[in-house]
Amino acid sequence: MNFFDLVRATAALAVTLGLLLGAAWLARRYGLMQGQMPSMAKGRLKLVEQLWLDAGRTRAILIQCDDQEHLVLVSPTGASTLSTKTIDPEATKPIPLAVPSATGTPS
Repeated sequence: MNFFDLVRATAALAVTLGLLLGAAWLARRYGLMQGQMPSMAKGRLKLVEQLWLDAGRTRAILIQCDDQEHLVLVSPTGASTLSTKTIDPEATKPIPLAVPSATGTPS
């Protein structure tokens, strides 16, 4: 093996690792990795939170659809709803802060 073969093998390894890291970055950026979900900003269904309960097999998922929240347990054997709760849409809106005016009184 001469010097040029070594350079060519090193360059091929660098390109391969670069492609692999680029694919991993894209998967993480667009939510394609395990435990993540792509954002659905315009949909009615929203993944609020999830918690892995054991070695990557069972998880508790909190899903919001319209004014309902559902706690679902997902395991390799299936899924089951643990609880359902109606939420108040007004309670989830942020409260506007009062900004003081130049005179010192809130406007």
